[in-house]
Amino acid sequence: MGPDVIGVFIPIVAIIMGCSIAIVSIWGEHKRKAQLLEQNHRERMNALEKGVELPPLPLNLAHDNSNGPATATPAKSLRAGIMLVLIGAVLYFAIDRIGAEEAALFGLIPAAVGIANLVYAAIQWNKDEDKKLPRVE
Repeated sequence: MGPDVIGVFIPIVAIIMGCSIAIVSIWGEHKRKAQLLEQNHRERMNALEKGVELPPLPLNLAHDNSNGPATATPAKSLRAGIMLVLIGAVLYFAIDRIGAEEAALFGLIPAAVGIANLVYAAIQWNKDEDKKLPRVE
């Protein structure tokens, strides 16, 4: 095998391995959820047979947000905003240092998204504080 053949196999193997890892991950998550549902079903059936009050359904069975869209909280938005602003600043200065001044502007994109997250976190915190505090007039 020559170096040119190995060079062709590297992306093919990478793509196949990446897809395989994704498939195994999805299958494993499905099996985990199926086991949780089966366990909860058995627990509820045993409670019905014994005449005991049914235990409440766990929230993670009905609405599992581990792979879906996460609920945005001010703390999560603040963390993401700080992280993205810092990543954007580091990218900007690193690319500028290399000598690509025009390309360094692309580092400002994650910084702008981070600033948007920080603004969102501030707005949400103000809304939450308005709900908690009674208004004094």
